[in-house]
Amino acid sequence: MNISLNYQRRSPATVLMKALATIAIFMVGIGGSRSEATAADKPKTGMSISFLASPFFVVLTDLVTKTAKEADLNWTQTVDAQSDAGKQISDVQTLVNSGVKGLIVVPRDSDAIAPALSYAQANGVVVVAVDVGINTGKAAITVRADNVAMGRSAADEVGKHLNGKGKVLELQGDLLNTSGRERTDGFEKWMKEKYPGIEIIARPTRWEQARAADAAQTILTATPDLDAIYMQSDSIMLPGVLSVLQQLGHSAKVGEPKHIFLVSIDGSPFSLEKIRSKELDAAVSQPLDLYAKYAVNYLQRAIAGENFAVGPTDHHSAIVANNAGNLEDLLPAPVATLDNVSDPNLWGNQAK
Repeated sequence: MNISLNYQRRSPATVLMKALATIAIFMVGIGGSRSEATAADKPKTGMSISFLASPFFVVLTDLVTKTAKEADLNWTQTVDAQSDAGKQISDVQTLVNSGVKGLIVVPRDSDAIAPALSYAQANGVVVVAVDVGINTGKAAITVRADNVAMGRSAADEVGKHLNGKGKVLELQGDLLNTSGRERTDGFEKWMKEKYPGIEIIARPTRWEQARAADAAQTILTATPDLDAIYMQSDSIMLPGVLSVLQQLGHSAKVGEPKHIFLVSIDGSPFSLEKIRSKELDAAVSQPLDLYAKYAVNYLQRAIAGENFAVGPTDHHSAIVANNAGNLEDLLPAPVATLDNVSDPNLWGNQAK
């Protein structure tokens, strides 16, 4: 009875305010549920990397993951193929079966990646490749540097330093992927065209540090008058090569008598450190930070249904079609020397 009387004594305004408060609480609950549902409903995305044994790919993976999360992608994971093209196919299939709608892929093998790309395409999964081009199969686009141009830049550094005469050891990457082939072609063809008096001694390494060090030791022992070494990846090769040079008594620094000229591709933090200490002459700096930025950007746009076309971009590069008809956004790669080694725009200075 008292309860009934108390209720009846409440003012209409009080009743209305309490009702509105209850509705507001209810709506906040609904809004939160909708926000959570929206986040969960975003297309799931992930990454397949060729091998995380390389510091270069460790940094690339970290940058892509960070960029993807900042872009508010529903990011899942990065899977390491461990240098095994067959495992990478299986990895991609597993990611597709897990429900991803978009993938960033660094191919281990430019041809062997085809079954993985076909499986993704058949299941409506968008693929953006990074760093390594695709010869067989299709992707929405590949984000990479012009590897032929990087090889030419390295050739110019060697050729000018040697005044067109001498011997250079070329430590190749892996000729099974486009990066290795193009860095070789760019270097060798440009050297023969512009500096025919320089002898090239080429050795494959399959992007393996131990193979690179062994090749350097073998050639330096057999060729005591070697003038230069060109490394197609300083992230992988430089530590071992510097160790071999030290062991064999070839540790003269830049500007000192009997210094062996060293040039590399990547521009890793370690390589920039060695340029500062005058142990490395030059490094062609891959724009690793831009790889991550535009790979994520293209992935978002491709998932949204956008198609890309040949032509200039809005970020000082150009989209081209490679020999297999796949689109590639070829980003510029500057040369780092003692003159500009502290440039904050070099990714190696950003990754410290």
